[in-house]
Amino acid sequence: MLLVLAAPVAGGVLIAVQSYDEQTQRAEAQVHQLATLAASHERDFFFDTWRLLVGLAADLRLPEPGGRCPRLFGAFLDIYPEYGSLALIDPEGLQVCSTDRGNKGPVKFGGEDWYRRLIASRDFTLSDLVPLGAAGANPSLVAAMPIIGEGDSLVGVIAVWIKLDRMEQVARDSGLPDDGVVYVLDRRGDVLTRRTGAVVGDAGLPQPDLVAQVVADEVLEFRAAGLDSKERAYSTVVLQGGAIHVLFGLPVASTFTWIERDLASRLAVIGITLAAALAAALVGGHLLVIRWVRALRRLVADYTAGKLDERADLAGAPAELRELGDGFAVMARRIALREADLKRNIGEKDVLIREIHHRVKNNLQTVLSMLSLRLRGQRDTAARAALAEAEVRVRALALVQRHLYLDDATSLVDMTTLLSELAASIVAAANADGHVALEVELPPLALEQDRATPLALLVTELITNAIVHGLHGRRGTIRLAGRREGEMVTITLIDDGAGFDPRASGGLGLALVPGLVKQMGGESRLESAPGSGTRWTLTLRAVAPPPA
Repeated sequence: MLLVLAAPVAGGVLIAVQSYDEQTQRAEAQVHQLATLAASHERDFFFDTWRLLVGLAADLRLPEPGGRCPRLFGAFLDIYPEYGSLALIDPEGLQVCSTDRGNKGPVKFGGEDWYRRLIASRDFTLSDLVPLGAAGANPSLVAAMPIIGEGDSLVGVIAVWIKLDRMEQVARDSGLPDDGVVYVLDRRGDVLTRRTGAVVGDAGLPQPDLVAQVVADEVLEFRAAGLDSKERAYSTVVLQGGAIHVLFGLPVASTFTWIERDLASRLAVIGITLAAALAAALVGGHLLVIRWVRALRRLVADYTAGKLDERADLAGAPAELRELGDGFAVMARRIALREADLKRNIGEKDVLIREIHHRVKNNLQTVLSMLSLRLRGQRDTAARAALAEAEVRVRALALVQRHLYLDDATSLVDMTTLLSELAASIVAAANADGHVALEVELPPLALEQDRATPLALLVTELITNAIVHGLHGRRGTIRLAGRREGEMVTITLIDDGAGFDPRASGGLGLALVPGLVKQMGGESRLESAPGSGTRWTLTLRAVAPPPA
C-alpha cells in the first residue's frame, strides 16, 4: 500500500509546495507594489519640488549688491504653504535673500553636506534631516537647485526648506492597508515622515542594524521583527539617487500566515488520506488475510506437534485460504492414515523380531543342552575339550542374543554390561576351584547390533585362550579393561600366564580373531612372550554414546 500511495502522495506534496511558493511570491510582489504605491506620493512631491526649483533657477537671479530681493520672496510662503522657507545663496554659500525674516546677520551654508554635494554634482540635491530655516525647530528637508550662468558657471543656488509635517499631511491618504507602515528615511536612516496607522511612532521600524543596511542599499526585500516585536515583510523603494528611502512594512500574520495555513491544510489532508489508506489496508488485511493466515499457522503448529485431528475454522475466509485449509486437512488425514499403517507395520515387525529372537534363544538353549549331554557322556579327553570349547562359544552367542532381544528397541547394545556378564560367565564355567581371578573395568560403550556379536565372540575367544593356554590350571589374574577418548574406545585383555610366541601357529580361536576384528572395523595388537603373559589391545570407533 505504501508503494501504491508513494506516487500520488509525492505528487500532492510537490503541488502543495509549488502552490506555497507561488502564493508566497505573489504576496511578496504585492508588498513591493504597496511599497511602490506608498513611495508614489513622495516621488510626486519631490518631482513637483524639482520642477519648482527648475523654474525658479531659470527666473531668479542674485540681486546686485545693495539691491532688493525678488518680489516672489514676499508671497512665496502664501503660495506654497508646504515649504517653510526659500533662500538665494551665492556661490560661496552665503545667503543673499530669504523668506525667513528672523535671521540676524549673515547665514552661511558652505559647510553643509547638502551644499557640498550640490557644488560637486551641479544638480538637484536633497539634504538629510535639518531644522526649519536657520533657527527653526521643526524638522525639515532642504531641496536645492544650482543656478547656472553663461559658460556653465555657477551663479548661485536656490533652496527651499520642505516642512515634513506638511508633506506628511498631504500624503496621508494613500489607499494603503490599515496595518501597513511607511517610513521615509534619509541617507543617515533618520525618519523624515511616517504613516503608521495604529502603530505608535517608530515602533514599526526594524532593528537599527537593518535600517542601516536599508539606507546603504544592502537589503531591499526582507522579513524581520519590528521594534514592537511584530514580524513584518518589508520592501524598500529608493528615490532621488539614494537620498530618500521609502520603507514599507506589512505584518506577516495578515500577509503570509494564510499561505502557511493553506500549505499546512494541504499537507494535513494528504497525511490524513495516507493514514486512512494505511488504516484501511491494515484493517482490511487483518480481516481478509492476516487472521486467517494466523489460523492456518496455528493449524500447522498443531500438525507439527502431532495433533493431526485438529481443524481450522475458516468460515468467512477468502476462497483461496479456505482451499488451502482444506488441503491441509486432506494432507493431515493422509498423514494420520499413513502413520497408523506404519505403527501397525512396526508393531507386526516388533512381534516378528521378538518371535525370531525367542526362537533363536530356544534353539541356542537346545544346542547348549545337547552339548552338555554329550560332554557328560564323553570319556575321550580331546573330544571333551572340543565340546567344552563349542559350549563356551554357543553360550556366548546365547548371551549376545539375550541382549539383542532386550535392546532391540534402540538398535544399540549395551556392551559394557554384555562383556562384563560374558567374562564372568566364562571364568565361572572354567574356574571351579577359584584359581583364576577376574578384574573388569570398562567405560560406557554402546555398539550397533551387527558389531556386538563379533566383539562378544572375540572376547570369548581371548578369555578362553587365556584360561586354557595362558594360565593352564595355575593361579592367575585376567583383566578386562578399557578407556574412551571421544568416539574411540580401546579394550585391553591382559593375563599373567605363561605367554607364548605370537609367531607360532595357534588353534581355531586365534584363527578367528583377525576376521572378527575386521567385521568390527577395528584394529588389534598382540603383545606376548614365553613367561611374560599376554596382552591383547583392540581399538574401535563407538559411533553412538552409551545408553543412559
